[in-house]
Amino acid sequence: MTDQSTDTKKKIMEVARVLFANQGFEGTSVREIAKAAEVNIASVNYHFSNKENLFAGVLRMGYVDCSTHMRAYYDNEQPKLEDLLVHLFNHFSLKSHDLISFFKVMMSTQHSHHMAAHGTEDEMLGPPGGKVIVEAILKEVGNTVSEEDQHWALKCLFSHVIHTSLMYNCCFKNNSIPYTTDADILKSIKRLCRVVLADLKK
Repeated sequence: MTDQSTDTKKKIMEVARVLFANQGFEGTSVREIAKAAEVNIASVNYHFSNKENLFAGVLRMGYVDCSTHMRAYYDNEQPKLEDLLVHLFNHFSLKSHDLISFFKVMMSTQHSHHMAAHGTEDEMLGPPGGKVIVEAILKEVGNTVSEEDQHWALKCLFSHVIHTSLMYNCCFKNNSIPYTTDADILKSIKRLCRVVLADLKK
């Protein structure tokens, strides 16, 4: 694929993400996407074949971006689990607009669409960055932790971070609400990490 073709495909996905988020999957047509991306319908069909594939591509784009970012950070810094999760929260905060947009996209259809972890290292785990989170957990508690407990810990930690990121950046960033300063949020994440690790060590 040429650079121009790659740029066109990326532009189509970026435009589609915004339209899917604002208008929903059913409420957005391929014609609208093509017009907003300043390409013809044939170009959209060439890259994605249909709207369903384009929708899946938009979801995958956000997933792969987070997964790749987490792997690069972990390999370069080798952080402790709590620092890894704080970094994930900060990453979501820096990209809060994109995070909210991707969640709106996921909620924009009545049909079943998978977030397409296929082909990434997180395929069997679920959340983007899941493999490095599990690696960080095992590094601190040892490799004897059962697969079930690994999945429990991952879901517990990731869901807390992403939920907090969404709520904090949507509506809870308010000085009148107790314990919602940046320091409070990071303290809460680190505390949950310690609780989860303590449970796994039992």
